[in-house]
Amino acid sequence: MTTPLQFKSGQFYGDVHHGARGSIFDIRRLKATRGEDEVETQRHDDAHFVFVLSGTYISSALHAPARAPSPTLVFNPAGTTHRDRFVDGKGGFMTVSLDPAQLSGAEELHAAQECATVLRDTASAAAAFRLAREIGRGGDAALLEAGAWEMLASLHRTPQKTRPSLPAWAHQAYEAVMDLANDRHLRIADVAAALGVHPVHLARVFRQAWGCSPGDLLRWRRVDQACGLLHRPELSMADVALSVGFADQSHMSRAFQARYGMTPSNYRRQMFQTSKTMLGLQD
Repeated sequence: MTTPLQFKSGQFYGDVHHGARGSIFDIRRLKATRGEDEVETQRHDDAHFVFVLSGTYISSALHAPARAPSPTLVFNPAGTTHRDRFVDGKGGFMTVSLDPAQLSGAEELHAAQECATVLRDTASAAAAFRLAREIGRGGDAALLEAGAWEMLASLHRTPQKTRPSLPAWAHQAYEAVMDLANDRHLRIADVAAALGVHPVHLARVFRQAWGCSPGDLLRWRRVDQACGLLHRPELSMADVALSVGFADQSHMSRAFQARYGMTPSNYRRQMFQTSKTMLGLQD
């Protein structure tokens, strides 16, 4: 039998796009970088959440979903040994790693420490989305820690509060918004029509399932992609805006400022200044 890889706290397969560490947590936004066959079995000493933002997630952990479409929130207890990967090696995800000692005093969490748990209620997904948005802008440590506690608390919610099974088209709608966000001609009504549902019904199910509207997700996805492209100095602001689906630069600036409290230009300036400071290139 092959000995599993020993992963340290916060260590996962994938490229890290954003990250933050606090007194009880290590939060990271990652992009899958390896094909299914390249991922080896690994053991995690820490308890952690995996929030699947895009792609289809596969895990061999006990009680984990065999194939989990995005978005899915999974809790893996300390000591989990598994092969978790993405279909075709393509996906985006957030991880929240927790100090196992923080779980020892919570009696209601004992059952959750035995096997993987899929969290299906709206509040859990909404809390995970809030963390994903917060980590993208650097993250307020207090808000990040509060979000980590909220996600842990959701492990003990009663079955009555678990959301009903979602229709297949709900996940298809989510994937369409995530995958097609860079098409500036994309309309939520068109997504609904393609799936054979009314836009009002789509909006209601979306809100019930993930605590946000299709429009919220669309704007977040575009701004999130813009953050990545702003790291490329050869791209103008107008180029970035058009590449991620905004009608023009002004639309991107308004959405960016609403989300992060600063303009894309200020974000780029701060990001480059931080890079210079880390490299010791300041005057």
